[in-house]
Amino acid sequence: MSCMPLLTEAHIMELAPLIGPFEGHPRKSERDLLDGEQHNDEFLKIIHDGRENANPNNFTQVTVEEVTRYKLDTGGSFADKCFLWVIDSESIKIIWELTPNAKRGASRPEKPYVCHTNITGSGKAYIGGEMYFCENGEIYVNFSSDRYGYVATQGKKKMAIQYIKDCNYKQVKNTEDNLLK
Repeated sequence: MSCMPLLTEAHIMELAPLIGPFEGHPRKSERDLLDGEQHNDEFLKIIHDGRENANPNNFTQVTVEEVTRYKLDTGGSFADKCFLWVIDSESIKIIWELTPNAKRGASRPEKPYVCHTNITGSGKAYIGGEMYFCENGEIYVNFSSDRYGYVATQGKKKMAIQYIKDCNYKQVKNTEDNLLK
């Protein structure tokens, strides 16, 4: 398997600027990160670099029926089979949302799993969201990340989708496009 190139200047021009967690969020700031949401050292070995165009760790697919039931094609959520993603300064990074995070669970018992800042180590990223790999080959991508997706422009979202496609992921669907139909 060959790796795709890191982000190109064309990608970076449209995705810029890199933003810190909650940057631009009207109600939250980096100070709102709880214990267990600011590290990634224990997850580095399982954070998948999407430019390798392979299935991420703990790969699981949603069924076509689950896409409909959870409205994944229009931005719905299904944590059991959700993958979090961010595009950082190098490439797209992906991790299964239900990856256990004991440190976060100690401060947020209702959410003992990783979050977007566990991918970045609370560093900067261009954009982030969720993705679902469907058994029919489609990949549903949304921008549901209050840490890195909240202030994304349409141009930035479009380029994020393009970069995912440039990493040779096929049939990538921006769930926001389905809201317009």
